[in-house]
Amino acid sequence: MVYIERDIEKNIEKWLVSREILALRGPRQSGKTTILFKLKDRLKNKGAEDERIHYISFENDLDKIKFQENPKEFIEFYIKTGGKNYFMLDEVQYVKNIGKILKLLFDSYSNIKIIITGSSSFDLTNLGSFLVGRVIFFNIYPFNFAEFLRSKGENYEKIYKKIKIELLKNKIKLQKTIFLDQLNKLLQEYLTFGSYPRVVLEKDKKKKIELLKNLFSTYIEKDIVGLYGIKYREEVVKLLKIISSASGNIINYETLCVNSGLKYREIKKLLPLLEDSFIISITKPFYKNLVNELRKNPKIYFLDYGIKNLLLEENFNNLKFDKLYEDFVHNELKRDFPEIKYWRTTAKTEVDFVLQHKNDITPIEVKVQPKITRSFRSFLQVYKPKRGVLFNLNSIERKKINKCDVFVLPLVYI
Repeated sequence: MVYIERDIEKNIEKWLVSREILALRGPRQSGKTTILFKLKDRLKNKGAEDERIHYISFENDLDKIKFQENPKEFIEFYIKTGGKNYFMLDEVQYVKNIGKILKLLFDSYSNIKIIITGSSSFDLTNLGSFLVGRVIFFNIYPFNFAEFLRSKGENYEKIYKKIKIELLKNKIKLQKTIFLDQLNKLLQEYLTFGSYPRVVLEKDKKKKIELLKNLFSTYIEKDIVGLYGIKYREEVVKLLKIISSASGNIINYETLCVNSGLKYREIKKLLPLLEDSFIISITKPFYKNLVNELRKNPKIYFLDYGIKNLLLEENFNNLKFDKLYEDFVHNELKRDFPEIKYWRTTAKTEVDFVLQHKNDITPIEVKVQPKITRSFRSFLQVYKPKRGVLFNLNSIERKKINKCDVFVLPLVYI
């Protein structure tokens, strides 16, 4: 199968010669293992001998048991003397006390470089507490829109690079394109079947759907049942189905309890587990006025559109894209801005997203039509940001509202 280079690879490669452990975390089948083997090729190109690069997957129970029982003996079995050794440890979330073990190995051997992957956050609080100053984290998500376009041909990627805006730049240059219709059509394909590499690269639509079903089944059996126990299997599926229909809306815990049959404390426990395993993203409210603005219930978005459509039991030939557009903007922003929030007042005035960067805030709305809402204008009046963005399907222009630069942009410009 054709390999599509990932945007994050160059950033990871910068750390290959450093002492720190590299941790690639992300959902199952998002491309982590493939990236490991590409890193192996790059190490060999830099002069590392093949026999000094060791790939070990802890989905292999025999290796996992040996490693847990005596990690130092396990590592020493592979180490070749007289030079640096590289250990690529795949799916480390299955290893008990992995943080403690990695600290032991890091402190015991100065001639090894460790790169790990995990298909959940694998208890990052615990891992991070052991590896302070010893680990660099990288989030490996499924294909972003640029990578999806790359899979369709370099001509589409070239157009995208030309029009893509950078929200943090002091000056945003608006560049029109005669290929907007083609890009919008590709966006709808992207939002129909999702962003997992294997699904994107499959040509047959029926096979895409089968791959999505298999991917979701594997996620439930290995990431949920494997990590958290069989008792959560049916509850997780039921809860995800309910959330998928309410994605992008403010979560009402009482409604979730009634519709799922789960207790409040169970839902409060399950939602972080689902976020921890990269199936959903929880977005908290932005507030400064403690009296008038909401500051409790989150919004939830799905990190993959194909999985969301599968849960909704949608007809993959005739989708309604309105809500998917909001998931899309959220996910593209999430890669560059880990802390995305939404704004809503007790009077139900609402803005889809608020980005905070240093002392600046940027409100962002997602609409099919380029209509600037009363809620958006209200945010501009209250917070007086320097810029705001309205994503829509086709319009592109720049407006001045209350001394704020408002950029009206097609969704594919993100």
